[in-house]
Amino acid sequence: MIWNKIEWKNIETYVFNLQIQIYDSSKINNYNKMFYLQRKLINSKEAKLLAIRKITQDNRAKKLLGLDNLFKLTPLQRVLMLKNMILNGKSSPIKRVFISKANGKTRPLGIFTIEDRCKQMLVKFAIEPQWEANFDNNAYGFRPGYSAADAKRVITNQMRVPKYFLDADIEDCFDNINHKSLIKKLNTIPMIKHQIKAWLKAGIIENTANLKNIELNERGSPQGSIISPLLCNIAFNGFEKFILKKFSRDEVKIVRYADDFMIMGKKLNNILKAKTLAEKFLETIGLRLSKDKTRIGHTLETLNKKEFNGKPGFDFLGFYFRNWKVSIHRGIKNTRGIKTTFIQESRPSKASILKHKSNLRMILRKYRSQPREAMIKRLSQSIKGWTNYMNVSKSTKTFSLMDGWLWKALWKWAYNRYKSAKRAKLACFNIKGWNFGFINQGKRFILDRHDKVKTRKYFKIKTGASIYNSKLKLYFAERMSLHNSRFKRLKNLLKKQKYKCELCKLTFTPNDSNIELHHTLIGGARIGEIQFVHGHCHDAIHSKKKNI
Repeated sequence: MIWNKIEWKNIETYVFNLQIQIYDSSKINNYNKMFYLQRKLINSKEAKLLAIRKITQDNRAKKLLGLDNLFKLTPLQRVLMLKNMILNGKSSPIKRVFISKANGKTRPLGIFTIEDRCKQMLVKFAIEPQWEANFDNNAYGFRPGYSAADAKRVITNQMRVPKYFLDADIEDCFDNINHKSLIKKLNTIPMIKHQIKAWLKAGIIENTANLKNIELNERGSPQGSIISPLLCNIAFNGFEKFILKKFSRDEVKIVRYADDFMIMGKKLNNILKAKTLAEKFLETIGLRLSKDKTRIGHTLETLNKKEFNGKPGFDFLGFYFRNWKVSIHRGIKNTRGIKTTFIQESRPSKASILKHKSNLRMILRKYRSQPREAMIKRLSQSIKGWTNYMNVSKSTKTFSLMDGWLWKALWKWAYNRYKSAKRAKLACFNIKGWNFGFINQGKRFILDRHDKVKTRKYFKIKTGASIYNSKLKLYFAERMSLHNSRFKRLKNLLKKQKYKCELCKLTFTPNDSNIELHHTLIGGARIGEIQFVHGHCHDAIHSKKKNI
């Protein structure tokens, strides 16, 4: 088998059709057929090849290395990996690394070997469609086609009327999930259950200098693995139904993003009752609410009771939500079209702004003596990512203030580097308008600004929609411009391509982790025409070697 000659279109079509059948079988509770299809997919060469490609070729993310110190493989190594893609109920030890959190603390990440990551992707192919058919309607985290903007939209819709809320925080969610309850909940073939159990209980090595010192893992799901977000969603599934069955319609609203959730309602008693029910459900999966960080409040009024943190408004998913009292002339209209005496606001939270500033400072320190072009590229990436996430809120003023703060930080950086205001101006601010940028050999390098990104209107995803519903394939392809700034800017090009890759002609889906722009070549030279293609299709276009 030659890796560069594999027909990926046929392979992806075969795997996706099996996933659609698994979704349909799970939807009607036809478990015997579902188990048969899962076994068929797990054992198929097509699914194994696709899993290997997604981990070893499509992955353009950070290079987090496991104990095997491998991140990507050569085409020959990928072909040889196919022989090891057998779910044998075993797992290699996990390498533990620590990353910093917004509050200054650290979070442990468990990095598996590249072979285990490929197997996890294979298992994910089989069980994700099963659970997509049954997930709670208001679960928005780590699901293909869903985003934080969907959860944010639900909350703003709820705040058309001021409400009480439960702002919940779970103590070390990923580290404390009960293994037995999770394995019991999986409802899949034994082969997959045994393999997931092996990953959950895989030994942890923190000091790579001493590989014999392996720490046992009795609780939790290792953060950083391919499958852990899906396992978290499975553990939490049923949370919404468990609480809502105790209430009448519209008495409370639950919005969940992975292990973060909000409960909102018009009556305080309903929120207190919902909190008790939430604690009962969490107890079944080995979790509990944090007494210090969980709070009950109101979106408009200050609560004076001692047991509540009475400050109005709350932070959720990096946004700040609150209602404000205004005159009836400025108030929003309710569902009956009648003016009210309040408005609602959602904007970037203070914690999110401070974290973004910290990231920008870190980049400036790291690139203190690096080429200016590299520093501009890295800063622009950070700015684009943050602004494209935040621009579904009232963020115009925040973006302008961030540009003012960043300009001062850049001037200080340039002055310290060139030891003179005049040299700093000539080297880093010689573009019209006092933008940070310069001209080198006739080419302009200009830093992207926050305020160039405008706020946008976001349309929430259909309730219960899934990418594995064959009737919604085009719906999800059309929605991709809502999540990707490049798609939004070039949505007419995407529409012209009928939402398909120009090379393989497959419709783009949210599971396509890497979609790139290809500049058309004629005689080896670029022309003005560009096309959207899959990352692996782009590799195939530019690959000079046709054989391994």
